[in-house]
Amino acid sequence: MLGKNKGANFRDRKILTKDDLPFLREQFSTKKIVQCHGVFDVIHAGHLAYFESAKKYGDLLIVTLTADAFVNKGPGRPYFNARIRANMVAALEVVDYVYVNNFPTATPCIELIKPHFYVKGPDYRDKSLDPTGAIYDEEGAVEKGGGKLVFTSDDTFSSSFLINNFFPAWNDEQQIVIEQVKKIGGLALIEEYLDKISKLSITITGEPIIDTYVFCKPEAISSKSPCLSAKYLYQEDYAGGTLAIANHLSDFVNRATIVTTHGSEDWFLQVLKEKMDSRINVVDFCLKDIPSPRKTRYIADDKRQRLFELTDLQSDQWESHNSKDFIGALHKEAKSSDALIVADFGHGLFENKTLEALQDIKTFIALNVQTNSSNVGFNPFTKHRNFSYLSIDLKEARVAYQDRFSQHLELYKKVKSYCDDRSAAVAMTLGPMGAYYGSANQDEIKSPAFADTVVDAVGAGDAFFSITSLFVKVGAPDPIVPFVGNVFAGLKTKVMGNKSSVTKAQLIKAITAILK
Repeated sequence: MLGKNKGANFRDRKILTKDDLPFLREQFSTKKIVQCHGVFDVIHAGHLAYFESAKKYGDLLIVTLTADAFVNKGPGRPYFNARIRANMVAALEVVDYVYVNNFPTATPCIELIKPHFYVKGPDYRDKSLDPTGAIYDEEGAVEKGGGKLVFTSDDTFSSSFLINNFFPAWNDEQQIVIEQVKKIGGLALIEEYLDKISKLSITITGEPIIDTYVFCKPEAISSKSPCLSAKYLYQEDYAGGTLAIANHLSDFVNRATIVTTHGSEDWFLQVLKEKMDSRINVVDFCLKDIPSPRKTRYIADDKRQRLFELTDLQSDQWESHNSKDFIGALHKEAKSSDALIVADFGHGLFENKTLEALQDIKTFIALNVQTNSSNVGFNPFTKHRNFSYLSIDLKEARVAYQDRFSQHLELYKKVKSYCDDRSAAVAMTLGPMGAYYGSANQDEIKSPAFADTVVDAVGAGDAFFSITSLFVKVGAPDPIVPFVGNVFAGLKTKVMGNKSSVTKAQLIKAITAILK
């Protein structure tokens, strides 16, 4: 390792560790260090030209690779894992060293390496075209270390294009939808609607849910009783329910406001303070002696499998509290918004007077009504009368119609007929099978899922509902709505719980890779 043995010969070890990076400048004090960064999924002629052009700026070329967990280019990416990618790049004579960067951006490894030149391809010369905006942070880190950001002028190729066309990750159903989206305008059209969405002011309402994940290590059956014994490791609190929906949408719109209730516990207020996007305006009401909804899941840390779940929910909040102030705030915020996003998790927020209050709201209403272990049979979507867009899953449709056996399409058409009577669009999600979608009085579209490695499916339906609500509001064509929704939900499944939200930049990056 460079840091432990500064005089060692490193010609036989081109793949570095994080501990090596700070010593590169010291070890090669007379040389100019050049850094390139990227995924480099399928090495091709464009990469070689890029590396050769970069090497001309100095003496030592270090290529840093994005770790698998941070490759946000949609399902099936990276095509090759980090170990294989690192070995392929290291095999190139022009490359001196390779490092797999276990951070979301290149900034941390730039700070450690302090390259004299940080080299990007010509696509990044106009920094405003970088959907992630990371190029600005990278440039700042380079200059802080005494280096300079420079650009090559070589012809560029695309790993995504090569993978999509010669190593297709898509099945026939996915490929059909991809071609449909391309035919009507593809990424350029989607970006037009994202621009319209960016001007929206929205209000989100529904129950806040704190998802507490307790990570543990299963050991054996208890010696004193026939139950599983597990060793406690650590736990994390995530902003779930309506809080998660608000976090998802805040990066896409001009203004986001959430109207909700809670029990004002210290742990809840801490999540509200630390886990909510600071851009969100929170209008909250404390209901004394009514606990904030909390779901505690016990997770086997090594395999990320759920062992058990505890819920702390109380659905009779309006039996002991007056809903007048909540209703007043909801009407006020909805009136000044372009859309009202209603997430009815069935934990008591929308009952009696509060449910009736939704009927008088005139703005665009997107509605999601959920069935879960705590409300089965008590929260059908049919209790709502006023909405412009409805998103539910297959089980929720079955519960509402007490229909256990109908085929998916037949059941969807029942829901579609109900929504057509209200001139509303409707989506019915099918988990790994994708989703049905149709705008008001239009035929249905079946769109497949775009997800591969699922870390945690919790919140995927909320993510689909969140983003599709905005696209329905701005009048996006039918093929685009479920396509974007499924890509967005697929990105969400790569995250444990609601530990982080899917950003606009991540969505654009994934769609770009899929449509190339």
